[in-house]
Amino acid sequence: MSTGDINSLLNIWASTLALHNDDTPFHNHTDLYNTIDSTPIGGVPWESFTMKYDSNIPDGERSAWMDEEFEVWFCNPRDLVHNMLANPDFHGEFDYLPFHEYDANNNHHFHDFMSGNWAWKQADIITQDPDTHGSMFMLIILGSDKTTVSVATGHNQYWPVYMSIGNIHNNTRCAH
Repeated sequence: MSTGDINSLLNIWASTLALHNDDTPFHNHTDLYNTIDSTPIGGVPWESFTMKYDSNIPDGERSAWMDEEFEVWFCNPRDLVHNMLANPDFHGEFDYLPFHEYDANNNHHFHDFMSGNWAWKQADIITQDPDTHGSMFMLIILGSDKTTVSVATGHNQYWPVYMSIGNIHNNTRCAH
């Protein structure tokens, strides 16, 4: 959303709140951006690069994407994970170790990633290497889905990649 659109939206919102002697939490786009940037667990800057197919072009008909240049925007995944680990909102919603949970009938209950057999097996593998003693198994979970942006941007298609870590409980990961 452009800065002008943010300001317009805030003005519309403010006009509805004025009837109740209330105001928006942000006065303009600058105030909104400053609030976002001052978040203590934020601060991972965006970076970008461009890429283009540079391998052999097949004979005959070829795909149009082979001639295009693509812009990729990202934040450093390592820094993002550090921020997730430092996030106080995850207190009590985070598993440091894989676990198995059983009911009175000895049925294994699966509810968070670390309650699964695969996480348990990975922790066993980690313990076989003395150099990894004291470390924690932490899985990075990635997801992506094509997103088409509106007419205003020429119906551009994007494939955002979403990242989380498997140690965070499902109810918390899905809520953020």
